[in-house]
Amino acid sequence: MFAVDTLLVGALAAFIVGLSKTGLPGGALIAIPLFATLVDGRLIPGVSLPILLVADVFAVGLYHRHARWDLLRSLIVGVSIGFAAGVVFFISVGSSARPIEVVIGVIILLMVVLQLWRIGRDTPVKPAPPAIAAGYGTAGGFTTFVANAAGPIMNTYMTGLGLPKDELVGTSALFYCSVNLAKVPIYVALGEWTSGGRFFTGATLAFDAAMIPAILLGVFSGRALFNVISQRAFLLIVLGLSASGAVRLLLS
Repeated sequence: MFAVDTLLVGALAAFIVGLSKTGLPGGALIAIPLFATLVDGRLIPGVSLPILLVADVFAVGLYHRHARWDLLRSLIVGVSIGFAAGVVFFISVGSSARPIEVVIGVIILLMVVLQLWRIGRDTPVKPAPPAIAAGYGTAGGFTTFVANAAGPIMNTYMTGLGLPKDELVGTSALFYCSVNLAKVPIYVALGEWTSGGRFFTGATLAFDAAMIPAILLGVFSGRALFNVISQRAFLLIVLGLSASGAVRLLLS
């Protein structure tokens, strides 16, 4: 059994994840600091990944008709390099939870700054050439592998492509579903063959299963709010709360 406060915090984080996947891109940034109040070390990305995957599957189901596979091909090599860097990071820190928390906190703060920079630009971002797209892929691959927090990087990349809103959400959903599925066997292998402990345990998977109703509520709430709520105002709130959560990680 889980404590009531644990379930409430987890449900809030899971709801935000679902909401972000179908209607408010970038909102999931706040969920990682919330998960970090419940677990530490490798369990932070481990407990959040199944929740993200459930939301990804529903997001792809709702928006797959608008996804643009052709725009994701240039990211494959970069994401693979980012994954490799993430593997090296987890092997290097071993069982020490503190470096993981610090790196996740720093990543989230950097993502907040990047998202604020993107929001504050007065001119449209130009489509990225292949070399820049590879850079986005590498940065996104590392941040999603280590902290499940690549949203602002990929939002910046997708926005620069000039996609309509439906295509941006659909393409993002396909990207995240693909990379999150790819992380599962690597996390399992790292947990079994390196020091530092497992990413997934029976307790974390049971917790994730208990979060499914909150995920679905978020998914369909996001779908309903897709064309209603001001995304700019929401993102500013999310960024402020995300930054405070990241600072908490760094100072804890």
